[in-house]
Amino acid sequence: MSNITDIDALIESLSPEQIKAVMSVVASKKPTKVDTSRKLRRMALTDLYFSAEPRPYHLISGSPMSPEEYSDMRESIRQQVISGVDL
Repeated sequence: MSNITDIDALIESLSPEQIKAVMSVVASKKPTKVDTSRKLRRMALTDLYFSAEPRPYHLISGSPMSPEEYSDMRESIRQQVISGVDL
């Protein structure tokens, strides 16, 4: 406990100018702003994909899509979203 009292006594003995000088050297380098641009881009890509994703019951030329057509369409939309065409 003597260490804490020694530190307290040392702090009390400092003048305001000395405290200011110590704080300018000791100031931590915390980030002042968090960069969320990557997160926002990922969220925009996800929203874009789900807004354009085909539904299996959509009609092509008057008939429902076959499973192969549905898979191909989903993959093409996914590739467009990844490339950033609509962003």
